[in-house]
Amino acid sequence: MTVRFRQAIRETGLGPHAETSPLAAYLAAEQRLGRVRDDVDPEASARLLVAGCFHRAYIEMFVGADAGPAREVSAREIVRELRLEPVPQPA
Repeated sequence: MTVRFRQAIRETGLGPHAETSPLAAYLAAEQRLGRVRDDVDPEASARLLVAGCFHRAYIEMFVGADAGPAREVSAREIVRELRLEPVPQPA
């Protein structure tokens, strides 16, 4: 079953890149506009952002929504630690 699943994923062009590529492109566009820091790697940040979301979903599913920090707190932590907070714009 796993082999067939992997084959189907490859044949349809789906897979992890289908989730992270659009997000990486968005982060790169925001970077070009000066709203994401220059030292941020859009590809790596996209993968880590998705991983953080999956981790939060895993906790909620298997341990409960009240386990760990609230969703909003988790989201802020991920954004802060990936250095994705908005860059202050000159006045």
